[in-house]
Amino acid sequence: MIPDWLTTLAAAGSAALVGAASTDAWQTARDRFARLLGRGDAEHTRTAVRHLDELRSLAQRPGSRQELAEARRTWRLHLQNLLAEHPDAADELRSAIAELPPPGPASAAAPRQENRAYDHGTVNAVVNGNLTIHQTGPDASRS
Repeated sequence: MIPDWLTTLAAAGSAALVGAASTDAWQTARDRFARLLGRGDAEHTRTAVRHLDELRSLAQRPGSRQELAEARRTWRLHLQNLLAEHPDAADELRSAIAELPPPGPASAAAPRQENRAYDHGTVNAVVNGNLTIHQTGPDASRS
């Protein structure tokens, strides 16, 4: 039987990895997890890189929420198996998780925003923050 702490650590690792797949932190995540999964074996590392690159491709596809949730479960199981086989990898996994931004919910898609203004239009947009617009009338002194 797998200890609870190992299952929890694998779940955290999976969430961090899948969450990072659609962010600027991907290269760091990819490198760290490739080393972790490769365990010093060049062939295992190449295989890990291939699987990690597939995850990145999936994360960059629009509308891949369901697939990413499944990927999160798959990676959790993969990391559980790794930790069961190599308990000494736990500290390395913790360190890799700590380097990455906190993951969002499994169903969250990467934010996408497209804004366009034509002719003399104005676009005001914000992602993850606040926006205050103070409209003023035309300057009367410019006749």
